[in-house]
Amino acid sequence: MLKPMQTLLLVFLSILLFPFHLGANEPEQPVAHSRYYTCVQQCLDTLIKHGVDLYGARHAPIFVSILDVDTLECPRQPLPLDEAWRVIRRERRNPAGANLYCDRSLMNALFIMSQRSGDEKYAQAAQACIAYYFDHLVDEKGLLWWGSHRHYDVYEDKMTGHLLNWHEIYGGIPICWEKLWQVNPAATQKEIEAIWQWHVINKTTGETNRHDDGKPGCDFPLTAGSMMEGFAFLYGKTNDTLWLDRAKLIADYFWQRRNTTTNMIAERPNAGTNRFDGSAFATDITGPYCLSLLACYQFTGDALFRDQAVAYLKAYNTYGFDPATGKFWGALKLDGTPIPGPRLPASNEPEQFGNAQQYAQYEPRGHLDLWEPYILGSQYPLETALCFVQAYRITKDADMLLGAQRFADWIKKTPTTTCETDISWYAAYTHNFGKQGTYAGKYAQAIDFYLGMYSLAEREENLRLARTFADEAIDKLYHNGLFKGHPAKPYYEAVDGVGELLVALLHLDEALSPPAQKKTPVTVEPASS
Repeated sequence: MLKPMQTLLLVFLSILLFPFHLGANEPEQPVAHSRYYTCVQQCLDTLIKHGVDLYGARHAPIFVSILDVDTLECPRQPLPLDEAWRVIRRERRNPAGANLYCDRSLMNALFIMSQRSGDEKYAQAAQACIAYYFDHLVDEKGLLWWGSHRHYDVYEDKMTGHLLNWHEIYGGIPICWEKLWQVNPAATQKEIEAIWQWHVINKTTGETNRHDDGKPGCDFPLTAGSMMEGFAFLYGKTNDTLWLDRAKLIADYFWQRRNTTTNMIAERPNAGTNRFDGSAFATDITGPYCLSLLACYQFTGDALFRDQAVAYLKAYNTYGFDPATGKFWGALKLDGTPIPGPRLPASNEPEQFGNAQQYAQYEPRGHLDLWEPYILGSQYPLETALCFVQAYRITKDADMLLGAQRFADWIKKTPTTTCETDISWYAAYTHNFGKQGTYAGKYAQAIDFYLGMYSLAEREENLRLARTFADEAIDKLYHNGLFKGHPAKPYYEAVDGVGELLVALLHLDEALSPPAQKKTPVTVEPASS
């Protein structure tokens, strides 16, 4: 029988790098659950009943991205609220729409709930959603109609988007490749093959473009990591070394462009020095990109991915920590020099690709902001904290544990209503919406981070802190059987990370369950097997 800490470890690993299997799991005995579980179950029940496409002439078993928590309806024209700081471009919220890419954590929550409850309606809802996308929402290239430039309008029953409707996926939450594969292996492989064809624009060097035009463009590690994960996953499924080589090619593209003294890489190597992201190292690397590298290691067993992730994390822990404040710097030059504040205020320039002046406002000068609102950008503090935990679990490298503990000490003394600086392009958010709390996804990451710390050593403080963030999330976000995306919003919003919060609360419930009632999660088999 698994010991309690072993079970918690499996749960944490399952969500961070592996999705759950589809299929039934009969409950062994009645389980007394916490209010965390109860709130999640009620939210999922509400979403299954009210949160699917019930609009337009053609209804579908896919989940809408925005739902009014009072009317339980998807607003055709949602209020703008925080979109100037959260998404910048309104279409990233998927107004009046649905987007599987924004629902990958929701899919996790549905499968976990079936596994925990024994009620297959949750897994069936997720399966139906995924199947519909594969059957109806794929473009002529074989790419799913998902990502940050695309969504499906449930009122107009059409695939739509903005700025040429690019296919674009980026790191952070791992893509649910295993779930997609179990619903439709051929379509999943076609998606990954199309990513190689259209996003990897130099098949010799491994240079990528976040957009699928097959031409040179934005080679962010943030997006390249998601592509690399897909290749590593397909290698694990097919044992075809072609896909392992392609994953390693992407990783090597960035590794060859590092500062060999510090092991730091630019956020976007091909941007040039006229933009800060062409010559700066930030937490979109130590967070999403390193999580992708560790995912590739788990899929393939190839040490190259693990060792590169650890090298980047060590670099940040060495050069990025400010011992005078106990905080980490937001960005560094590639020689390890911190980029000091103050930040630039909001620019009046319209957002345009390649506009160096407009992009400069997004540079996280000074210290990292734990609770900043933007869904993209250069700041991924909690993802970085989670990555330190995962890297230590894999390597037992003391430097990884030190980095994790530094974040743990910093996060616990920084309320979610605290902004790092009064000067930033999102200052209006921090002085208004931000005073009420943070986003569902950030609460989720904090919960999972402290659960991860607890799994490394049974320090009750870490479990208490996980519960503190969970209690705050429920108190501020739970309303009418749903979780809002933010305390200041009247909406459930997928882009705000509600799905992540549902999963994190299920993890916490599992951690709090009596040993006899814990259930071993069903995880994907190691890619090397």
